[in-house]
Amino acid sequence: MRLTRWSVLRLQLSKARSDLVPKGAMVFAGAVAIAAVAAGLLLAGDAYLSFEAVLIVAAAAGLAVLALVANWWPTRNGAYPEIELDAHPRLAALVTAAARLAGFDTLPIVRVSHRASLAAWPGRFGRPLLVLGLPLLIGLSERDLHALVVREMLSAKRWRRHENQAVHVLLYHYDEPSLREACRPLRQALWAEARSLVGGERLRDASRAEMYVRGAFGWHLTRYVSAFAHRGGASDLYESFRRQLQDDDLDLLTRTSRRTEELLVLAPEEEDLFGTEPWSVAGQEPGMALRLPGALERRLAKVTSHGLVDQGGFWIAMRPYRLDEIPPEEWRVVGEWWRGLVIEAAANLLGRPATDLDVVELVAGGRADEVVWAHRAQSCPHPTPGVCALVPLFDVALRRKGYVHEHVFAQRVLAGPLGDRVDVVELAAAAERGEPYGILLGVPMTGRDPDEDAIRLAAESLAQGDATGWFERLYAESATGDAIVPWDSRSPHFLLADWGVPGRGRALVVGAGLGDDAEFVAGLGYDTVAFDVSESAVRLAQERFPGSEVRYEVADLLDPPAGWRRAFDLVIEVMTVQALPEPLHARAIARVAEFVGPGGTLLVIASGREESGPVFAPPWPLTPSEIEAFAADGLQIVKVEDLRDGERHRWRAVFHRLP
Repeated sequence: MRLTRWSVLRLQLSKARSDLVPKGAMVFAGAVAIAAVAAGLLLAGDAYLSFEAVLIVAAAAGLAVLALVANWWPTRNGAYPEIELDAHPRLAALVTAAARLAGFDTLPIVRVSHRASLAAWPGRFGRPLLVLGLPLLIGLSERDLHALVVREMLSAKRWRRHENQAVHVLLYHYDEPSLREACRPLRQALWAEARSLVGGERLRDASRAEMYVRGAFGWHLTRYVSAFAHRGGASDLYESFRRQLQDDDLDLLTRTSRRTEELLVLAPEEEDLFGTEPWSVAGQEPGMALRLPGALERRLAKVTSHGLVDQGGFWIAMRPYRLDEIPPEEWRVVGEWWRGLVIEAAANLLGRPATDLDVVELVAGGRADEVVWAHRAQSCPHPTPGVCALVPLFDVALRRKGYVHEHVFAQRVLAGPLGDRVDVVELAAAAERGEPYGILLGVPMTGRDPDEDAIRLAAESLAQGDATGWFERLYAESATGDAIVPWDSRSPHFLLADWGVPGRGRALVVGAGLGDDAEFVAGLGYDTVAFDVSESAVRLAQERFPGSEVRYEVADLLDPPAGWRRAFDLVIEVMTVQALPEPLHARAIARVAEFVGPGGTLLVIASGREESGPVFAPPWPLTPSEIEAFAADGLQIVKVEDLRDGERHRWRAVFHRLP
């Protein structure tokens, strides 16, 4: 195609209509049309002198004015306010030097945009117009910004207005081969001249930095703003982006660059410019972090938020809010939504309803590229598409266990109720490699999380220095319906039921809880004692099994009665040690082993994890070395079963003491 004024106008109307005719203007035009039609009908019906006729026409005209004033005018003119360069001497010096290097004798009119872009246009009265995106003023160094301003000023000098508009459309529509061919000579000449003025390496680095800041800002909008655009305007949008870049020390740009390069389709002249060697922003100069007056930044943030809802609401209805004041529960809802999109994409791929484990298996099996979901079309800081798909799953699973972000703009790391910190990206990367990831996925989307109360109460108890007090509170609150005991299955543990055989002698059930395991052991023929540290648990067990032959007692595993040492023929330990913090495991294991008398047997059932595997507590699953530690004080290992079922890892171990 030839780049004529008419061909570019047709291109804009077909590809970039919103730049010429935004929705606010369409609303305005529609309201005017309604008023005109109403007036015509009233005139045709000879009713134009009635009060109703005047009211209808006035209402339609008022709607038109409201649409123009409240929707179109602020977003069109509020998005590009002029910068007072006198208030920003560093920026003024940079623009002046770049304009002179590009061959301009006059200083351009400088405006700021809410977008992560920059452009220059030929001036109508001799002065060119330079539009600088605020995200670039925040994230780019002075050196990089200078090179880019030179490039754009050259385009304003060499290109006619319609040619500049055509290249602008091309930036968002690389899939138009005829347009690419038509713009190629313009762009090749521009790159060549810019390289001659600022140097090829410098222009390359600056152009890549521009691309990466644009990707990082896009990620920031996607992750932190778009889900809450219905609230109104995020007044701290640019403040939060500035903080994120500073806190991450450019790591966000480095991570985002990997995905941005995958998504970018370069023109041939840009491929020559960038080359094929690996590149990141690590080691680059920090961004300018330019600050504009607070009112101006808030106005630009409002324009951005308005665009995220597709200009679907009136400007005056957009109330300001701060991202850093959104409560954790709302972030959790957003995470659930992202997770739902991933599950839906997996279901479309598999042709059946999908689960979290299906996604993990697809990713670990090298099929991450086939899980096509909404986020795959955007730049993000995740190192691989597989990690990108798994992060929402782990984010939701951790939040359901009481984990929250330490700061609203650092959601990659979640802090647990007991003080541990988890990097969800590293966790997802481990799952992608097929390594153990140590957390149970797939909690039902509806209903109450059964672990929620135990995690809450354990955190409060441990914060007070009490490692076991939370058991009493949990059982007491469960009696009133204020809490759920997550391990209350109303039946003996299936690994115990599968193992148990009739026998004789004295048996001890450690941490008996509500009594299901103890009643099963008594049913095998043993004279059974069952204890728990919680008085409420013992009382509830006695109420559940009135007339039971089991003797339920209140006792502390860490300080048991002296008469229980080596006093039992069978000791059952089902997931009690793992309910204690890791520093207490060794002591608790030793006490359990001491209960086994000569010729006696110990059965241990516990959740498992690898020696260096992650733990999301409570509980604190036992490692192989901790299972082996039960074989002390004369106990010998009979059998250790390493049981794995999908994401679950359990131990069933049997020990025996010689007579």
